[in-house]
Amino acid sequence: MDASKLMDKFLQKCPFAVLTQAAMRGVIADEFDDLFEEHRSQQYEKTLTFSAMATAVADVVLRFAENFHQAYAAHKSKLLVSLTSFYDKINATELSISEAVAARSAQRAAQFQDQLGFVPRQILKDYNVYALDGNHLQESEKRLAPLRMLHDAPLAGTIVARFDLQRQLFDRAYLLEDAHAQESTTLDRVVQDLKPGDLILADRHYCILKFLHAADEQGVCFVIRQHGRFQGELIGQRRQMGRTETGTVYEQAIRTSSSADALVMRRITVELDEPTRDGDTVIHLLTNLPAAVDALQVADVYRRRWEEETGYYYLTTTLTCELKSVGQPPAALFLFCLAMMAFNIRQVVFAALYAEHDEALVNQVSHHAISVEIQRYTDGMLIVLDDEFWRGLLGHNASRLVPRLREFSRRIDLQRYRKSVRGPKKKVVKPPRTRPKTHVSTAKILRQAAQQTP
Repeated sequence: MDASKLMDKFLQKCPFAVLTQAAMRGVIADEFDDLFEEHRSQQYEKTLTFSAMATAVADVVLRFAENFHQAYAAHKSKLLVSLTSFYDKINATELSISEAVAARSAQRAAQFQDQLGFVPRQILKDYNVYALDGNHLQESEKRLAPLRMLHDAPLAGTIVARFDLQRQLFDRAYLLEDAHAQESTTLDRVVQDLKPGDLILADRHYCILKFLHAADEQGVCFVIRQHGRFQGELIGQRRQMGRTETGTVYEQAIRTSSSADALVMRRITVELDEPTRDGDTVIHLLTNLPAAVDALQVADVYRRRWEEETGYYYLTTTLTCELKSVGQPPAALFLFCLAMMAFNIRQVVFAALYAEHDEALVNQVSHHAISVEIQRYTDGMLIVLDDEFWRGLLGHNASRLVPRLREFSRRIDLQRYRKSVRGPKKKVVKPPRTRPKTHVSTAKILRQAAQQTP
C-alpha cells in the first residue's frame, strides 16, 4: 500500500500518535549529539552515541518499554554495544547534560509555539512569571550492592524545576544527586537564570534572605511564602485590602532587619476560609512587586504556583519519569529530564490543537487519553512508516513541519478525547503509622562504599 494511504489510516485511527511523532522530531531533531558535546566535561563518545542512548531511554519515558532492558532490546541494532555498556553510559550521564536536555527542549518548544501562532497566557501584565518547586525522586529498589542491607529507603536525588507559567513548559532543571541536599542550594543558579522583568513564585522552602536580596538587586521580582524561621520587622499597621476566592487579604510592610541596607518588602496575608492540606489557616506572602500590583493581584498570582504541581502530576501519571529499578542517581535524574522534554513536546502538540480548534474544546482534552493512544500505536506505526518516510514528509526545517502539524491537528476529532468528569471525592481516613520510616541518600551511600573499597 502507498505510504500516503497508510498515513491517512493512522491519522484516522491514532492521530495523536502521528502528531506527537512529528512534534518530537521537530523539537529535538538531531540535536542530541550536539547538545552532548556542548555540555559534557568528562563523559565521551566512542561506539555508543548519546543520541542513540537517549532515543532508547525515551522509549521508557513514553511507555513503549517498561525498563531499560526492554529499551535496549528494541534498539540493539542501532546501539552497537553490549547491554552492560548501555547501562554504563546511562549511569555516567553528567548532570549538566541532563539539565541541558530540559532547557533545550523548552527553548525549541517555545519556538514552535510561536510559529504555530500560540499566544502565551498573560499571568501578570509586564512580567514573565515562573514557578519554582522541587521534587524528590521516589525510593528505589535496593539493587546496588551498597544498598542491599539497608533498612531505610534509598533516594536517588532531587530535582528543582522552573516552570514557565505563560507557556506551560518546564524550562529549567536544577539537579541534586544527594537527596539530602537542601533545595535552597540551587538558588544561586536560579538567580543567574533570571533577568529584570521576571517574577518568581515559590513556597516557603525558598524563603532565604540571600536569595531575596540577590533577586531584588538584579531587578527580579518574587512572591514567596514566608517561612516560620524568618521573622523580619513589621512596619506600620496591617490594612485589610479585600477578599479573594479563598479568603480575606491584608497588607503590611516588612523589612529583613534593622540595618540600613535591609530589604523592605510587602507582606500579603491571606486568612483562609478553608485550611490548607497541611492545616494552615493563614499564609503570609513576601513580595517586592511595586504597589501598582495590588495585594489581591499578588494573592491571586501566587495561587498559579500550583500549576507546576499539575505538570509534575502529568509527568507521573502519563509518562514514566521515575523507575523504582533505577538506583544510580545520574540515570534516575536523566530519566526525569527526558520526561520533562516529553512534557514540553506535548505542549507543542497542544499549541497545534489551539491553532486549529476552539480553545474551550482543547482545554477538555485528556492527557491520559493522548498518552494511552501514543503508547498503543506508535511502535506499529514506526514499523510501517520508517525514519526515511518521516524525513521526506517533514524535511529539516520548521517551514515544512509547522504546516504539517496544523494539518494533522485539523484532522483530529477532539470529542473522542474528552476528559472524564467524576463526582466529588470522598474523604478517606488513613490508618495511623505504626513506626517511623526514614530514608537515605543513594549518592552518599555509593560515595562511602567507593571510599571503603580497597
